[in-house]
Order: sequence, then structure tokens, then C-alpha cells
Amino acid sequence: MIGNRLLLIAAVATPLLAGCASGTSTEYLESQDGKQLHSDASVGDLVLCLKQKLGDDANVLAYPEPGKVDVRVGYGHRADAGYSYLISLRAAARGTDVEIRSAGDWRPMLSQGRVTGYVKDCKPGTAVR
Repeated sequence: MIGNRLLLIAAVATPLLAGCASGTSTEYLESQDGKQLHSDASVGDLVLCLKQKLGDDANVLAYPEPGKVDVRVGYGHRADAGYSYLISLRAAARGTDVEIRSAGDWRPMLSQGRVTGYVKDCKPGTAVR
């Protein structure tokens, strides 16, 4: 009886934990509803600031269109396995429009609230220094 319960728990928990550790594709993240923010910082300021805060977890993708950058947040050297967040930065008349999309995976050290806080903490003028 106890053995069957352990097998059941292992069968249910294994895919859940694997999903937490692997992240998701960019296409999946793009299909998710995002949290909209506005920052007074420029796109360049935000890229530098987020790269400093996220380190190897940040993969920056600049589009040919000026003022359009995505920051994909993964798992350092394993980021190619999938991403947890997609932070879309778009130049606005004053500052940057930001959209944060989450894969909904469990990252205790990098919650969506923390990612949002990183964006809000970025100040104008970072890229000038």
C-alpha cells in the first residue's frame, strides 16, 4: 500500500519538477498574457540594467527595428532548454513600454514579482555611464 502511494507520488511529481526546471519555448511565452508596465528608462538603460541584475540568465535579442528588444530569462548555461520569462521592451515617446510574460514555472529565487521589481528599479541614464 505504501509502495503504491510512493509510486503514484513519484509519477505525478516527476513531470511537474521536470517542467519547473526546463522552462518553455519563446513561442509559448509569446502566446501568454503579459503584465504591462511603463518605465522612464530608455530601452538601452533597461537592457544594461536587466543584464546586470540577471547575469547569465538573461539572453538579449535586439530586433532590426530600432527600440525593439526582448530579454529572455532562462537558466544561465541551460537557457537554450527554455525560458521562464520574456521581457519585451519597446521604445515609447518617453521611456519604454514593457511587457513581462511568464511561463508560470516555479523559480523560487526569481519570481515574477522580483522580475517586475528589477524593471521598476532600473533608472534612466544607465546606458550613458
